Parts: sequence; C-alpha cells; structure tokens
Amino acid sequence: MPVITRRDLLAGAAALGLTAGLSVESAKAQNRRFRFVHATDMHMQPTLGAEEGIRQAVRRILSLDPRPDFVLTGGDNISNGMSLSRADALAMFGKLEEAYKPLEMPVHHCIGNHDVYAWFSKDDAQRKEPDFGKKMFQDRFVRAPLYRAFDAGEWRFILLDSIAPAEGSYRGWIDDEQLQWLKGEVERVGRQRPILICTHIPLFTIYTQYAIGGVEATPANLIINNNRQVYEILKGYNVKAVLQGHTHVREECEYAGTRYITSGAVCGEWWTGPRLGVDPEGFSVFDVEGENLRWQYVSYGWKARSRPS
Repeated sequence: MPVITRRDLLAGAAALGLTAGLSVESAKAQNRRFRFVHATDMHMQPTLGAEEGIRQAVRRILSLDPRPDFVLTGGDNISNGMSLSRADALAMFGKLEEAYKPLEMPVHHCIGNHDVYAWFSKDDAQRKEPDFGKKMFQDRFVRAPLYRAFDAGEWRFILLDSIAPAEGSYRGWIDDEQLQWLKGEVERVGRQRPILICTHIPLFTIYTQYAIGGVEATPANLIINNNRQVYEILKGYNVKAVLQGHTHVREECEYAGTRYITSGAVCGEWWTGPRLGVDPEGFSVFDVEGENLRWQYVSYGWKARSRPS
C-alpha cells in the first residue's frame, strides 16, 4: 500500500483548488456569453400567407445552433391594428399567439404602431372599450408596463414604447413619464454596465437619405421626434446598441460608441418580396460575449406569393 505523504496531500488540495477555481471562472465566462434574436415587423394579416411565413420564421429560430436564450420582438406584430374591428384585431392577435407558441425561450415584446387597436376609429363605442389603444396588445402579450427593463448576463435591456398619437395618425415619441423613468433606470444601472435599448420606431437612422432623398425631411412617423432628449439622457452611459424596426431595412450606423441597428423585417416588403428589392424576409441573431456584441441577419427562405386578385 503506497504511503501518502503530507506533500501529496498538499499537492492534491492545490489541484482541487485549481479545479474549483477553473470551474468558477468557467461559470463566470458562461454567464457573460449569451445569444438572442431580434425579430421585428411580423405583420400578421389574413392575406399573402403571413401566418405561414411567421410560423416558418419561428421554425428557423428554433433551428439555430446554439438556440437563442431569448427573443425580442421589435413591434408591428400585426397589420393595421389602428383600423381593425374588434373581431378582426382579436383574430390577428390570436393567430399570432398560436404562431409564437413553439418558442420555448422567453419572448420579450416591444409595441409597434400597427399593434395599437382602433386609434383611427371614429366609433365612440369602440373607443370606449377597455382594451382600446395599446391595452389589447399589452394585456395579451406583455402583461407588464410597455416600457420596462430586464437583465441578461451583465447587460441591462431596456424596452421603450415609441408610439404616440398625432392628428389623424401617429408619430415617434417618448413621453415625459417614460423619459423620467428612463433617466432613473440608467442612473440605477450606472455608467459601467453595458446597456441595450429596444424601440420600434428608430432613435437614429439614415433610412430617409437612401429611400426618400438626401435633403428630404424625415417624416414624423419614421423617427422618434424627441430623439435628442433621449440621447441626452443616455449620453455618458455604456449604451452599446439601440435595436430598431419600423423601416424594414437592414441598417447599422454608429455614433459616440453606440450602434444603431435596424433589423430588417420578418415580413420583408409586407409579404410581397425583399424590402426595397434588397433586404429579404428575416431576423437578426445577436451573440454577446462580455461587452462584445456581434450580429448577423438570417433569411429564413420565404417565397412571396402572388397578390390576391
């Protein structure tokens, strides 16, 4: 029987300590690494195969290797909610719920202008319904405040409600109550932790320059009108990226260390083909390690159908 010396015991203890240390470091490293999907502008509607298209996108998300830890939806989950009857709005949201069901990971929803119920209605009875406006989407999909925050790894994710009424329409806007909340939220997070913002209507974008014209004014419904106020609140904090939707294009611009990323659209050009003939139907996959964020656009192979006659 071999004799175990004190030196052997100390060496064994040191090895165990090293192994334990490696395990702790490995766990910490794993905690700093995660993957998520930003899928925006689904536009569920009764025509052009939208329901099957969204289901196909969901299947593609589930096929990713590794699978994402969570999904962010970037707004405009349905189409034309502001003009729909109650029955039609409920039907579209119901189909959307069914399409999302296979997603096994947490799904965090951002509201878009098309998700707002009956804002364009002139029917007084409809406007008095308890789930009028944003409430229908909020009750069915969010079950929390529309602007809110959550943690992923060391990151703080902040979701904004960028939809505000305008005369006969809507505009991009962050209201005063939300601005105060945002100011308090980033102050609590502090200046060191990485932050990611998600908004439907872009905070900053160069879309107008290539899609409309270089010297044309950006319409009020294509950008957050008081974006400078938002920027002043976020300035000086570690805001790594702002994820955006609404324009259906793939775009990234950067200013002062913040990346403004628009993630295309699940529906492309509203289910009729690639957006502006360039960006196919798809979603963005983000891989985060430490404070580094990488993204890729994934087209899920949708083939546009002919418009109904």
